[in-house]
This record gives sequence, structure tokens and C-alpha cells, in this order.
Amino acid sequence: MSGPAILVIDDERGIRALCQDTLRRAGLDCEVADCAAAGLAAVGRRRFDLVFCDINLPDQDGISLLPRLLAGGEAAPTVILITAFPSVDTAVKGMKLGARDYLAKPFGPDELRMVARRALDEDALRRQNRELRERLAYGGLVGGSPPMLELRRTVDKVAASSATVLVTGESGTGKELVARALHYAGDRASGPFVPVNCGALVESLLESELFGHLRGAFTGADRDKRGLFLAAHGGTLFLDEIGELPLELQPKLLRALQESEIKPVGGTEPIKVDVRVVAATNRDLREQIAAGRFREDLFYRLAVITIDVPPLRARRGDIAELARFFAAEAAHRARRARVELSPAAIAWLEAQPWQGNVRELENCLERAVVLASGDVIDVDDVRPRSAAGTTPAPAVVTTATSLDAVPTLDELERAHILRVLELCEHQKTKAAALLGINRTTLWKKLRQYGLE
Repeated sequence: MSGPAILVIDDERGIRALCQDTLRRAGLDCEVADCAAAGLAAVGRRRFDLVFCDINLPDQDGISLLPRLLAGGEAAPTVILITAFPSVDTAVKGMKLGARDYLAKPFGPDELRMVARRALDEDALRRQNRELRERLAYGGLVGGSPPMLELRRTVDKVAASSATVLVTGESGTGKELVARALHYAGDRASGPFVPVNCGALVESLLESELFGHLRGAFTGADRDKRGLFLAAHGGTLFLDEIGELPLELQPKLLRALQESEIKPVGGTEPIKVDVRVVAATNRDLREQIAAGRFREDLFYRLAVITIDVPPLRARRGDIAELARFFAAEAAHRARRARVELSPAAIAWLEAQPWQGNVRELENCLERAVVLASGDVIDVDDVRPRSAAGTTPAPAVVTTATSLDAVPTLDELERAHILRVLELCEHQKTKAAALLGINRTTLWKKLRQYGLE
């Protein structure tokens, strides 16, 4: 029998027969039990989506059975109590303890089908909403490395809070993705997420953008304007590049955070706002404070909770997964068939420094997917190319100050092979792929230069 699995626990043979026949005819998988012990045994054997449980059972009442039926957390079944009219009050008590609904005896096939279908449909909708929220929250936070697992655990803990959060990290690490995860994993997910780049707005208009203005407040203000704080009411305002916020505007932002109210430019009356603020910066704000460019009180108001996003070099184990994710996304945008990355391409990607972090890696894969001629992305597709169309040679830095100190080609090659081996953690297959030679040639080079 296909379809959702349903368990009916009732000591009346007629009720069990009615439920099993009705639900099976509706295409549902229905199992029955005649007492609490048999019901618990059934729940121990398999997972049920829905359980109908009689309140009056011969060996245990249904109310005291509820905690054990609901012990599986999110994997626990929905429970609907079966009750006679005199015990409706008891059924309501059961709903307070976690039962979804109750079904009063006597009931017929139509009512049973309706109650079962409604419960199953509601559960399906909840699962879809939960999955959608998880995709929105964590869809871009790709990777299973220890730093990323710790980052997601932190987001889980912080998301339900309304405390301001300061997200720090190098450029390109994904600070806005963390801000979005905090929004969509929390209670404000149904509200707006409003991002603003403090470094990209014209300084003279930044106050108006954040707090709004009244008509006539300044030249060109021909109508009232809602600011971004009001646009984010009930949701999250993401202030990216907060270190670029002009010093004269910082006291007004501090007041907005402290009092949960704003005052539009040209206005005299404050307006209450319900906004969670998440800020981000790639600057060291403590250095900014020491230099007199950032207010210390604003820093502490923003950094109630601080989340540091690790650079890509600290999570190299995620590079392959990220690369495949970005390649699939790029292929979808380019309306191409699904592409694959060759082992050599993965090896090359894993060995790069990625100074631009995840953003640089994403751009690399976007370019490779667009320019690649086939469905397999190889090392030549991901390597950057010069204007002449050839792969540029790696830059060699030398401190030679005289012709006598210039290294020989053999010395340069030996140093380069040693560096690649270190980057690949001495995995020779990866190193050979990155160097563009086969494994046999690499072995010969290692013997030649005494690196074997």
C-alpha cells in the first residue's frame, strides 16, 4: 500500500475496521492496534505520518500515551485523539499537550477522510515551508568543513534572537549570505530582508535613504519618502560595509538601535520601528575606533553578537563542493545541460590561494561554464587566460640582487614542484594534474630533484 502511513489505536473492533477500510480505500497505508502497548510496538517498528489514538484504552489512557507518541521531535507523527462526547474536555487537554485535533465518536467515513486529509495536507505544507526556509537560509552556505558546520550552528543559535549582529570577515567570504541565513532561519522570515551597502550610497543622501524624509526637507524633496528602516519593519535591515558609515551619521543610527525609533529628515516626531539590524564589515572596527573614524558606543551596540565568516583558505575541504555548486548554478543560468568538473580541474581549484574567497571562486566557475565547449569542465577551462588566449605562467618572486643570484630553471622548477606538492598535501595525483603533467613524469621530476 502506498501513500502516507497511518496508525489507528482503538480497542473497539468496529472502529478499527471502519478506519482501516476507509483509509485504505482512500489510498492510504493504514495499520491498526487494539491497545496502547500494541500501538507503541507499531511505532517502534516503523514511522507513521498520522496516528489516531483513542483516549480510553484498556491498558493506558491516550493522554498519558501522548508524550511517547510525540517523542520523535520533527520526525514524530501528528496525533489526533478519538473521544466520546463526554470526554471532549479531556481531548482539549490532550491538544494542549501536543495532539493536533480530536475526532468525536460516532463518526462516519466522510468525516474520517476529511480529518485525515486535512491533517496530512497541513503537515505537507509545513514541511514545504520548512524546506523552503532552510533553502533560503542555508542554500548559499555550502560546505561540510568544521568551520562551516560551526558557522551554521552559530546561525541556528542566533537566528531566533532579535539582538543586533555584526558579521565580520574578508571581502568575498559570504557575509550577506550569513545575514540572509539569520533572517530566513528566524522568526522574521515572513518579513522583508532589506540590504543596503553603506559604501555605495551618496554620503549626502545616506540619512534620507536610511530614515526617510518629508516633503520640502531639502532641495529636490518634492514628496515624502519612506526610509529603509521603515521598509524593513517587521524584518531585517542588513547594513553592509558598516565601516564606511560617515561619522556624523553614526549617532543617529545608534539612537535608532537604542530606542527602536527613527526621525525622518525634516521631521520632528519619532516613528517607532520593529527592525532587526545585522551589520557587516571587512574592516577592523577597533582600528577605526582608535583612528577616530568609528564610534565605540555604536560598535558595542552593533556587536552584541559577532559572527566571523572564515576565509576560503581556512576551509579548503569545501572547495570541491562549492565549485560543483557554482558550476551547476552557472549552467542553469546559461541554460546549458548539467556540467561536470574533471578531477584535474578540482585539483587545480583546490590548490589556488583564492584571495577573493568564495566570490572569486564563483566568478571563476561562471567564466568556465560560459566559455567551455563541452559538458566536462577541465583544468584549462578554469585556469585564467591572458588576452592572447594562453594560460599565463605563474609569477615567480625572487629577491635576487645580482646576476650571480638569479636561480637556474632547474632550481625554479624544483621550487615550483615542491610548492605544488605542499598545496596538494603531497597527493601526487593532484599535484601532477595541477602541474599539467602525468604521474610518471612527476615521479621522474621528483627523482631528478631529490624530492622522492
